Amino acid sequence: MDLSDDQEPETLKTLRQNLQLTQEELSRRLDLSFRTVGDWETGKKLPRFDNATTLSRELGVSLRILAKAMHLNVAGVPGDYDLIDLKKLAADLGIERVEDLPESYEILRRMRDRQEN
Repeated sequence: MDLSDDQEPETLKTLRQNLQLTQEELSRRLDLSFRTVGDWETGKKLPRFDNATTLSRELGVSLRILAKAMHLNVAGVPGDYDLIDLKKLAADLGIERVEDLPESYEILRRMRDRQEN
C-alpha cells in the first residue's frame, strides 16, 4: 500500500484539503486558532499529543499517517490495524485479490462505511 513514484506524499495541508476544509474551518472544529493550524501545516510547530489525536480523528486518519504527513520518521511504528482486520474489511467489500485493494487502509474503511450506510 505504498505510494507509487508519481504520487506526492500526503501532507497535513493535503489531508485537510482532501476533506475540502479551510484552515479556518479545521481550526474551529479543533477549537484552536487559525494560526496554530497554519504553523502545523508549514512545519513551524508540531501539535501536542492531545491535539494530534483530535486532529487525526477530525481528519479521519491514524496518528501514524498524521505523523508521516508532518514529516516525522515513522519507520518501525506499527500501523493501527492488523492483517485479520484488513482481511475482514476486504471480504466485506468483496475484494479477493491484493491488487484490488485501495492504496490505504483508511480508504478501505471509508468504502465499507459508505456501503453500510
